[in-house]
Amino acid sequence: IRPYIKALKDTNPGFSMTLGGSTKTVEDVYNNLITSIANVFHDVRNYEFIDADTHKEEWELYNNFNRVVDGPCYVFLVHGKGPAVGGFGEEMSTDDSALSKDVNIVNNNAENIKCFTNEVLAAVVDTRVQNDARGAVLQFFDANNEEYIGVYPDGSYKGNVNLDAQIMVSKAMNMGQLMPGDILQTNVNSVAAPLISWAEGTNTAFTIKDKFRCNGDSMHHVIKGSIMIRVEDCQGFDIQGNTIDQVEILSKGPVGMCNDFHLGAAVQDASDRMLADLRGISVAAVSAYDPSLSTGNDASFISHNTLTNFKAGSAKFIGGIDIQGASEGVNIENNYVNLDHTIGNDASDRWVGLRIRQSAVAVNVKKNNNFVQGELIETRRKLPEYHPNPSLLGGNEWPNNGCPFNH
Repeated sequence: IRPYIKALKDTNPGFSMTLGGSTKTVEDVYNNLITSIANVFHDVRNYEFIDADTHKEEWELYNNFNRVVDGPCYVFLVHGKGPAVGGFGEEMSTDDSALSKDVNIVNNNAENIKCFTNEVLAAVVDTRVQNDARGAVLQFFDANNEEYIGVYPDGSYKGNVNLDAQIMVSKAMNMGQLMPGDILQTNVNSVAAPLISWAEGTNTAFTIKDKFRCNGDSMHHVIKGSIMIRVEDCQGFDIQGNTIDQVEILSKGPVGMCNDFHLGAAVQDASDRMLADLRGISVAAVSAYDPSLSTGNDASFISHNTLTNFKAGSAKFIGGIDIQGASEGVNIENNYVNLDHTIGNDASDRWVGLRIRQSAVAVNVKKNNNFVQGELIETRRKLPEYHPNPSLLGGNEWPNNGCPFNH
């Protein structure tokens, strides 16, 4: 948001509004944001973490308490045309030019991976997720500490350096006071007038607590957990001879507060919040090299892979190999999957060596695989009827189909 508040300062000096009970100028908001960024930069360079005593507000806003990357972990991600920000693939694209093809992921070694995904509860006002001009969700609730951000106990707006900048920029845009060019996009800004007036203290009837949409991250991408090798919307692939060992997911389980769920999730997962889930190899909406041959000589392969030592304390699902969506023409052979040496084959637990979901067909699993935590072959049926599609609802989930710019 920094370039936007700077543009407002440069083009409309003295612009002001009430935020959190006091009048703030654009210079105040800009300087507060820049000071906060500088404090974090200084502390991390000098101490490797934010000084919680000297910079308490920065610590509360930015501290990376797990000291790992915030977001889903991938070792390899292969996807069809377009951003991979929605749910797991359901059906292959009918546009041949949009498919990935002839993918080989062979003889790689990945180990000692540690990741964390933060669920960001997105406020929905006037049917739209509240994004700033850059596409970032306005954050009013910390799902890890389970407490509000920038909100007083009585439900009124308190603000912070981030929210103040996001809301001031949005108000200026709505008033026509700030119209950046192509370098600074404006079309993804969706901060609604009722929320702005609440921040200004003139809309006391407004409440934030009943407006949260769950199952998205800070850019409102669908949370899918972590997947070490993910291949989707692909015609023909060979995933062979890879070793994945010692993977740990630090994400906590989902919190309450949900009014509804991300509309971009896959149909089977519409309300399934997978932030702590872990998969070794996941393919979805894939086919053989020649889909007309099914599992014949042109089948895609998942073979001779070794997946061991997966840990995710809050996960609902920990899977070795997962075949999802309307996939077909895949041979699975000579894989060794032992996700936890203390866990055996128990159909009632969350550990699954191999799962083939209900809409996959022509998947040939040979007997020379060793899935220590067993196999789950779901009863075959077509994909359920689709839940509301974001693109049919005025793009209220993602302007530009999830891209930050008009691509």
